[in-house]
Amino acid sequence: MTTPHRLVVGYEGGPNGHDALRFAERWSRASDDAIVVVTVHPGSAALGIGHVDAEWVAYEREQADALLAEARTVLSPDVAAEFRRIDSSSAARGLHELVEEGGAGLVLGARRARGLRRTYPGSTAERLLHGSAVPVTIVPSGYADREPDAIHHVSVAFVDTPDGNAAVDVAVTMTERLHADLSVVSVLPDTRVTPAMGEPRRFADGQRDIYQEALERVLASARQRVPVKGRLLDGPVVDALVDLGPDEFDLLVCGSRGYGPVARVLLGGVSSRVVRHARVPVTVVPRPTT
Repeated sequence: MTTPHRLVVGYEGGPNGHDALRFAERWSRASDDAIVVVTVHPGSAALGIGHVDAEWVAYEREQADALLAEARTVLSPDVAAEFRRIDSSSAARGLHELVEEGGAGLVLGARRARGLRRTYPGSTAERLLHGSAVPVTIVPSGYADREPDAIHHVSVAFVDTPDGNAAVDVAVTMTERLHADLSVVSVLPDTRVTPAMGEPRRFADGQRDIYQEALERVLASARQRVPVKGRLLDGPVVDALVDLGPDEFDLLVCGSRGYGPVARVLLGGVSSRVVRHARVPVTVVPRPTT
C-alpha cells in the first residue's frame, strides 16, 4: 500500500473547512504533494419525468463556486492548489469517485460538538470512513487556530495484526514524504481478565513481553527507512492514544477494523473513538489486501 502524491480536501466552508485546508497546506509545504480542493454540487432536482428545476441547479452551482472562491482566500498564496466543483448525488459519493480515479489521500474537517475534546466527523466523513479505498484524515476542530508550522512528528498506533502492520507501512511512507520522524506506539490493553490458574502478575508480565517483542520487530524494519522511536503504553487503549497531544505529535495514523471489505476503511471501536476524541489529525488506513 502506498500513500498519496496528492491530497483531496473536501471543502464545505466554515471553521471545519478551514481546519482541513490548513492541514493540507502544512502537508504540501513539507512534501510538495499537490492539493485538490473540492466542493460537490448535489446535482439536479427533478420536478417530474424529464423535467429539472434549472433555477435550483444554477443556484446550487453558484453556491459551490462561492465556496471555492472562499477556499482560495483561506489558503496561503504561496501554496499551489487546484480547485474543482464536482456534480454528484451526494458529497460522499462525489469525493469517493474522485479519489478512486487515482492514488489520493482525503482530508476532511471535523465538526465541533458539545463537550470537551469531542468532535464529530459529520455525515459525509462518516460515510467515507466506512468504505474509502484511500487513507482518510480527519482534522480536529480548532486546528486552523494553531500557530503555522510544519508536520514534524508522526505517530502510528500499532498492534500486531494485519491492519496494524498496514498502518505502520503507510505511516513510514508518510514520514518519508514529510521528512519527519516517526513514533510507533503500542498500547497494552487494560484487561480485567485474569487467568483461572497461575499468578496474575506473571500473566501480565508475559503479555507485556509479547507486546514489547512485536514492537521491537516493527521498529527494526522501520529504522531502515526513517528515524523512529517506540513507546509501549499502558491502557485503556483509547485513553492512551487520545492523550497524545499536539505538544508531542502532529499526526496520528491508525488502522481500520480487522474485518470487513479488503482495501477499504471500516472503523472499529478503537479507531472510531480515537477519531472523535483526538486532539491531532488522525489518518485512518484502509484494510490491507493481503
